[in-house]
Amino acid sequence: WKSWTDQSPVDELIVIGTVRTAWGVKGWVKLMSFSGEWAHFADLRSVVLRPKSGRSTREYQVEGFRIHNGGGMMKFVGVDSPEAGKSLAGSEILVNQDHAAPLKDGEWYLRDLIGLSVVDPDGQSYGRIVSVVEAADDLLEIERPDQRRFMVPFRAEFVGEPNLPKGVLVLNASWLADEL
Repeated sequence: WKSWTDQSPVDELIVIGTVRTAWGVKGWVKLMSFSGEWAHFADLRSVVLRPKSGRSTREYQVEGFRIHNGGGMMKFVGVDSPEAGKSLAGSEILVNQDHAAPLKDGEWYLRDLIGLSVVDPDGQSYGRIVSVVEAADDLLEIERPDQRRFMVPFRAEFVGEPNLPKGVLVLNASWLADEL
């Protein structure tokens, strides 16, 4: 799982996919796109890779990108062998939000939920979202004004649609906040 907070510069980047495996003898790698779209990959000049091992991130210059059999492939400067490409397998590909797949109407990034006020249907405040944990069912961590925190599944039966322009999210299951 992954947790989004507003703490470090890397958290300002968007994860757009992962490196799957090496391909060929010159260091090319196969990619997986989280959006299922590839057009934004073709415009990338550099990316940040975060290894699955949790080691520190590293920026790579993109030497080339192409589509092969319906999937994306990328070549990084300095990654010139199958072994070097294979060492990147499982790494997350991070970019600035303006280089990620364009959002459609009604779409948002999970990190955009950080800071939203959580209110009941009448507008009474419960607190604000301080983090989002990505899991099978994403979890919103909400901090109450008294600093106590509680988690709410990010599911339609618990919360409404986020209203980013107004900066609010309606908590439909008020009993979750009342348990504190």
